[in-house]
Amino acid sequence: MNPLPITVHASAESLAIAVACRLADAIRDGVAARGEAWLALAGGSTPFAAYRKLAAMDLPWHRVNLVASDERVVPATHEKRNERALAEAFAGARGVTIHPLVASDGATRGATGACNDATPGDPALATAQASLGALAHRAFDAVLLGMGADAHFASLFPQVTPASALDAGHRAPFVALTPDPLPPEAPFPRVSLTLSRLIATHSLMLMITGEAKRAALEAARTRSASEAPIHALLAAAPDLAIHWSP
Repeated sequence: MNPLPITVHASAESLAIAVACRLADAIRDGVAARGEAWLALAGGSTPFAAYRKLAAMDLPWHRVNLVASDERVVPATHEKRNERALAEAFAGARGVTIHPLVASDGATRGATGACNDATPGDPALATAQASLGALAHRAFDAVLLGMGADAHFASLFPQVTPASALDAGHRAPFVALTPDPLPPEAPFPRVSLTLSRLIATHSLMLMITGEAKRAALEAARTRSASEAPIHALLAAAPDLAIHWSP
């Protein structure tokens, strides 16, 4: 098995700078080619240093659209809401538009079961469908993902994610699910973009830190997608740019 093509950065600071610059390039390219740019961005703690650096750059923010790669089903003001965290990180990017995946009141609207696939009219997914309807036939300009210690990405967790959500050929863009067990740091139902929607992008990046996550990423290559969802991403996206720092 060939080694993963990982770009190694000496520090978390240099990692954040490199990722911010890649995202900035995607924004410029998207605006130049299509008049606007759409980015899907990971939550969690790792990428926000990059987001703050990106937000400080001189870019055509009034033509930039952001959406979280996944969202917790909590009210818009909740501290665990990814949309809120993105809004805080990009507060200095005047004119940027952040699109929600979940209703502002955080009502579960059907997302309380173990998992369910995205279907037209599913009330759990109505907000996501309204926000990203304009992208039905268009790729993102950039997608930045992270990975959990259990090898999940976005909110596509081991064992509970429907196989269709990890199928690169499946066309449903969203899935509503509840992780089992619930992560103690964010014990909420989720709405997530699916693998097929995430890889429909002009630039796809994975950003991770620490030896443990690098080891988990390597180990995922020999596990099933059900056990290690990141396996499906690695298999489906040969052009995935992996950025890592110790």
